[in-house]
Amino acid sequence: MLVRTRRFSLPSADSLTNVQREMENFFGQVLNGTSDQNGHSTGWHVPVAMWEDADKVYLELEVPGVNKDSIDLTVHKGVMRISGERKQPESDRNYSINDRQYGSFERTVSLPEFVDADSVDAQLTNGVLQIVVSKRPEAQPKKITVRD
Repeated sequence: MLVRTRRFSLPSADSLTNVQREMENFFGQVLNGTSDQNGHSTGWHVPVAMWEDADKVYLELEVPGVNKDSIDLTVHKGVMRISGERKQPESDRNYSINDRQYGSFERTVSLPEFVDADSVDAQLTNGVLQIVVSKRPEAQPKKITVRD
């Protein structure tokens, strides 16, 4: 009886990391709408956090490398639209690795109906766009005094 054994080697960790990174980039572009029909990158996905307290609604967007003059912020019919662009540095860099994404971005966020669209305040600090929207006075909790 002849028994054959096969020798094989597992891929190196570096090659697996590269494949994983490429798959994440591909699916990120497809799922986030940041690629054109040919799979070329057309922009990037901006992470957003949104929460509220009794008086205000807060949004934070991570936009490192974006100049405040390239950010456009509008509110219309309860929807906040935030767009901008992170430009690629103009140089003759010969990258060995570059996971950064450049280009235009756009995020739309539905605002709660009780916010005051005229009270939007936005500030860009250390690559984080902080947006604060006040709630309308009628949406604020109202303290009721109990009488004897």
